[in-house]
Amino acid sequence: MTNELKQSVVKELISNYRDKNNYLVIGYQGIKALEFDQLRKDLRKKKICIGIVKNSLAGIAFKEIGVHGVVDLLKGPTAIVTGGGDPVVMAKETIEWTKKIPFLSLRGGLVDGAMLSVHDINDLAKLPSMPVLRAQIITGIHAPIAGVAGAFHAVLRGLVTVFQAVKDKKEKSGV
Repeated sequence: MTNELKQSVVKELISNYRDKNNYLVIGYQGIKALEFDQLRKDLRKKKICIGIVKNSLAGIAFKEIGVHGVVDLLKGPTAIVTGGGDPVVMAKETIEWTKKIPFLSLRGGLVDGAMLSVHDINDLAKLPSMPVLRAQIITGIHAPIAGVAGAFHAVLRGLVTVFQAVKDKKEKSGV
């Protein structure tokens, strides 16, 4: 590869990775091309990108954007998984594919600025996705409020019943 081509590839990698917060590094030695294409298509449907990189050029790009921890993971045939707004979904999908294709090996990654080991990524994949977490938080906030509203409603219903009884009693006594 000529120096001009290498510089062009590095610039492209920098532009691809600069605005991303989440990267997973996987090894793919021994994977068949058809399996990799199927993996790429499936991840693309979920707005997750996977790209094969030349380690030395990817290392230069990651250093340039200030993500030095990922450079240590770039050994052997390497692919970088990025994208998807939710790092949990990205981790779940990547781990699911490493189970389907034994030649894929998760090496680690960077999620929201923190370096994660394979174990950490497995733990991340066990979490619920962001929409599910948001729903759980809203439900947790809503439940006590609904309980208080129910209690006020019961008190008001009791007051209405008492007032109705007083009214009925006064009507019977002719007052």
